[in-house]
Amino acid sequence: MIVPMPTSAPRRTGSFVLTEDVTVRVTGQARTAAAMLREHIFRETGYLLAESPDGMLMVSHDPAMRGLGPEGYALLVSNDAVMLRAGTQAGLRHGVQSFRQLMTRDATVRAADLRDSPAFAWRGVSSALLPPAEMRKAIDRMAAYKLNVLHVFPEGDPDALRELVEYGRDHGIIVVPELSPATIELLELFPSRWVHIGTAKLTTKFAGLLERHGKLPVRWHDGSTDVLGPHGKLAEGDDGLRAVATAGWVGGLRTTSAVAPAW
Repeated sequence: MIVPMPTSAPRRTGSFVLTEDVTVRVTGQARTAAAMLREHIFRETGYLLAESPDGMLMVSHDPAMRGLGPEGYALLVSNDAVMLRAGTQAGLRHGVQSFRQLMTRDATVRAADLRDSPAFAWRGVSSALLPPAEMRKAIDRMAAYKLNVLHVFPEGDPDALRELVEYGRDHGIIVVPELSPATIELLELFPSRWVHIGTAKLTTKFAGLLERHGKLPVRWHDGSTDVLGPHGKLAEGDDGLRAVATAGWVGGLRTTSAVAPAW
């Protein structure tokens, strides 16, 4: 079973057998995803697969694949070959994670014909800052299940925060800080266009500060009609800022949300 369940996954029988003679074919801008795939296979089997222009395991970046959205992918596993294709780097990363779930301990990959695209643009967890090694493990687990937003309450060493943001970026995870007017000086550490403001009131001054930094605010939504205005905008503050309730979150509090952000 693939978690989360793919959009389309007709049943297939058979499997692709990994051996040290299997080679990897890389096309387009797929080298990073192919390296992730080869590293996982090496860890699980000890096989360091070589690259070849006619490899049986193909990883392809194909910008023409627009029908699957910004994070979609297609993965075909037969008895004779594996073909992973996506139009974006995010899609390729998700396809690699599905490949990992299809691998068994005896170095075979279960046959599959997957086409998948996330139902929500915003899929994440919220967490207090843990020691760096634990945060990296959390990001690894998030990537394995195709989550893409880590909502944190920033505190402590700015260098550690910066390293967390970079590690998340390398694994397809956007780190979104929850800031208040009192902690806004940490804004520059986070390239995310979204800034969570918790339950704080979005005053005109606060909204203007975020706007000058090119940021859009997100806040908790408790289900009341006075929090969100039409189309998910906050009733308070500058109309030019779109504020969106969290959606698709796993963990954290106040998850009675209705609107997902548009990237």
